[in-house]
Amino acid sequence: MNQDIVCTNMLDETALSGAVAEFLRTVRPERQRLFDYYRGEQPVPKGEAVRGRPNNLLRVPFPRYITEVQTGYFLGLPPTLAFPGERESLAFSTLKDALSLDHLLFDIGRDMSVCGAGFALVWLDRTGLQACRCDPLSCFAIRSGQAGAPLLGTVRLFQDAGGGTGGVLYQADALRPFTWDGSRAVWEPPQENLLRAIPLVPFLNNCQGCGDFEMVTGLVDAYNLLLSGAMDDMQSVANAFLALYGMQGTTQGDIDEANRTRVLSLAEGGRAEFVVKELNHEALGQLEENLRRSILQLSMTPDLSDQQFAGNASGVAMQYKLWGIEQVRAAKERSFTDALFQLLAVLSGGFAVLGTSVDLTAGKAAFYKNLPQDHTALAQTLLSLSPVLSQRTILEHLPWVTDVEEELRRKAAE
Repeated sequence: MNQDIVCTNMLDETALSGAVAEFLRTVRPERQRLFDYYRGEQPVPKGEAVRGRPNNLLRVPFPRYITEVQTGYFLGLPPTLAFPGERESLAFSTLKDALSLDHLLFDIGRDMSVCGAGFALVWLDRTGLQACRCDPLSCFAIRSGQAGAPLLGTVRLFQDAGGGTGGVLYQADALRPFTWDGSRAVWEPPQENLLRAIPLVPFLNNCQGCGDFEMVTGLVDAYNLLLSGAMDDMQSVANAFLALYGMQGTTQGDIDEANRTRVLSLAEGGRAEFVVKELNHEALGQLEENLRRSILQLSMTPDLSDQQFAGNASGVAMQYKLWGIEQVRAAKERSFTDALFQLLAVLSGGFAVLGTSVDLTAGKAAFYKNLPQDHTALAQTLLSLSPVLSQRTILEHLPWVTDVEEELRRKAAE
């Protein structure tokens, strides 16, 4: 799904009106649909139910499973930043704790997984720099039609105190509030942007802006339809019919008496049997397994219920099982890194306004796979390589060391 709105002309009221209308018409409904799948509120396309027949609507939360596994693998261990200078390192460490940056980035990563995009907003108040996650259902980015052109701005819509719809166009030079009457955006007086960078930063899940389960929603619908229909059939079996042969004179009183005594008196040559629907459980099970495997395989998500997944598999075998999710993680990391440094540029502008000169974009980001690890074996391997590896490199690869600069300072102090 294309997440950005393209504006080929100057970004005036007319162009902004067209961008907002396009977002509300195409982008927002698709994001809402994906969030509905994530929350387990997707439709079950069974059609009109027959009167008197069971009508189960089962929704298996595959989208939530896919999102939580993909996001946890990518950001379950928070990324770290190493800076060349102690000043930047200390400033980022303080800001990271104050803004709960790890939590913020994980929430944005979940939005990226669900609908393909997430947004972070930075602002200044009397207490200093602030940042928060913004709902992707109310935010979008605007780009020009030129290849490689930077963002023209980002937009956040909201409901004002009077119940109307308002919004803000965030640009590097100014913040431009506007009102939306359903068809047209009307400017309000602009405000100076002290941060000198677009403070509403978009994060894309990949270069296409696709969510992690967006491509398999049709298979999820088929899986829900299969289970719902199978449950309907199971309940129909419980509602079996009693067929009496050669008993044309049977009355309701005879049936009531049989129910009371649990005895049937049949005429000569008569017989009784229950008429039930035959279910092919083997075929249903095979179809269910194929759909489940296809959903996870095409979303490149490992099946954690696989009996062989947590076994004593070799390192090569485990890498093969994780090959799909590794490709997704690599694409996420590339897009996420670009957006992360845009966010760091905005935060650096905030430090400048507060009178502190630090360049947080000078840091180097490192991402970690959230996998079970044999820490003892890892430590022994790094220890054996200590004659050829620097102390910094060894510390960077130890999962329990979250701040390499701080650890080096502690070692120097000892």
